[in-house]
Amino acid sequence: MKIGTIVLITVTMALAGCGASSSSTDSGQKNSKQEKKAAEFEKTAVLIEGGRYQFTVRSATPTGGKTIQITSEYTMEVSEGVYEAYLPYFGRAYQASYGGDGGIEFKGEPENLQVTRNDKKNTISVSFDIKSDNDQYTISLVIGSSGYGTLMIASQKRQNISYYGQAGELKI
Repeated sequence: MKIGTIVLITVTMALAGCGASSSSTDSGQKNSKQEKKAAEFEKTAVLIEGGRYQFTVRSATPTGGKTIQITSEYTMEVSEGVYEAYLPYFGRAYQASYGGDGGIEFKGEPENLQVTRNDKKNTISVSFDIKSDNDQYTISLVIGSSGYGTLMIASQKRQNISYYGQAGELKI
């Protein structure tokens, strides 16, 4: 009877030790993932706050429409306070310019520029207003820790549209 009790206690302690070992490994993995995510966010935030980056579009979603995958390279580039974009447009235009190609184009210095960092949600937001030759746009860009994000454009002459893509270093 004493041997049975000793064996039972030994087995119980061994199983408890394995459980403790497993849970400490899990918490170590969670901390490692959190640290990696925080490092990715810091890298992305420094890039955006530095004001020299590009946002490369992967897909577009017009208001009330389906998502359209983009196969050509379209970007919004930011360098030395100048924001420049040439983006495709899908949706309804309320007032179209004659002879235009129909895309969203702008280049210049933005008005009401705000760069907001949210460390709790690991996002960085950029919002501004900018004028083109034919229209005025309100732009909102929200980037997550991995560098992927959404660019939303509101126009005075067209339906709103949003683009999904990735922010990265500016290519020269």
